[in-house]
Amino acid sequence: MDTTANPIPGPVVRRAICDIRLLAAQKELSVGDRLPSERALAETLFVSRATIRASLNLMREQGEIETFPGRGGTVITKDIASRAQVSRIDIATKSAGLIDRPSGSASGLPIMLASQGLECETTVLQADVRECPENICLGFNLPIGNRLMRIERIRTIGGEPISYEQTYINQRDYPLFLELDLTSSIYQLLRTVCSADIRTVEESIEVVPGMGRCIRHLKLQTGAPLLRVFSRALDSSGYPVVLSQDTYPANKVRLTTSKTL
Repeated sequence: MDTTANPIPGPVVRRAICDIRLLAAQKELSVGDRLPSERALAETLFVSRATIRASLNLMREQGEIETFPGRGGTVITKDIASRAQVSRIDIATKSAGLIDRPSGSASGLPIMLASQGLECETTVLQADVRECPENICLGFNLPIGNRLMRIERIRTIGGEPISYEQTYINQRDYPLFLELDLTSSIYQLLRTVCSADIRTVEESIEVVPGMGRCIRHLKLQTGAPLLRVFSRALDSSGYPVVLSQDTYPANKVRLTTSKTL
């Protein structure tokens, strides 16, 4: 019997399919709605476009989606959101043991943790120049598809992952930044080594179900609740200096904020 016609998909493709279903549930997409583009899915799920393409092909074979030529896009034809493993999104948090992470701060996570008597280790997973996601380019007021420096890191405390970080810097402004010690605080490097003038930090915070590359580094299951913080640091003229997207396990980190009226 020939089994090559329909090979069993690998774990990466199976995981991506689960994540696409979870994304549909998160965004409340139903039959007739369009999925994001291949490129957008790859960026959101932290996988290659080849993996997304293989996943969508399998979902088409199963009748879950249909792709139309031109700008028709990929349309959901079955209730894939109901097949998502959303039951895993369950927060059981105790106040004791939570790590406080003040919002809108340019101090850097190691300094914040040190003030709480904690010490973290930083591992640089990747640091290069690449074409960046649409929201990052727009955050820098640059054309979509622009190439920026991207630094991907994981922070741990006692061997336990506490944050997954992606930081973006315009190479035009700081061309030699990737040659620095990237395990240090990015904000501190920009200020002390590059003489950057960081005056304001804007942040948006949301709770999202974990998926893709992020949760693999945080050692969590698909659907685990995460706190995602999108930060944009500006200089005194309002020019973007650095953008970052930091993700924390929701049961380990508490975000605190204060405002002077």
